[in-house]
Amino acid sequence: MAKTFAMLVGWVLVIVGVLNFFHTPVFDVNLMPAHAVVHIVAGLLGIWAAKDHARGYAMWVGIVGLLLAVIGFLITQDVLGIINLPGWISVVHLVLGIWGLWTYMAAKKSMATPSGATPMSPV
Repeated sequence: MAKTFAMLVGWVLVIVGVLNFFHTPVFDVNLMPAHAVVHIVAGLLGIWAAKDHARGYAMWVGIVGLLLAVIGFLITQDVLGIINLPGWISVVHLVLGIWGLWTYMAAKKSMATPSGATPMSPV
């Protein structure tokens, strides 16, 4: 589950970041080049993390997603040319944050000790 999350989110972030270099604003959002690079780097980290670090990636995407959602809901005007996103982007960040933390917690539960075994007994 966490591996699928990391791979899927990673590819989506890479695609969105790259499209913002070559295409007019994607979904009516024009990212600054540095912002597009952040999406690409975060996406590449997700693709890389899908192999062995997917759960940690899901946790960080969850935390950052929720943080960006809160900032987006609180700051609705342009701040230093950095934050000027439509409200629906904050909803996307919120959903991504919840999904990331849910994936993190679900992966933690699936890593729990198998039923009937104690932590010190051989499985």
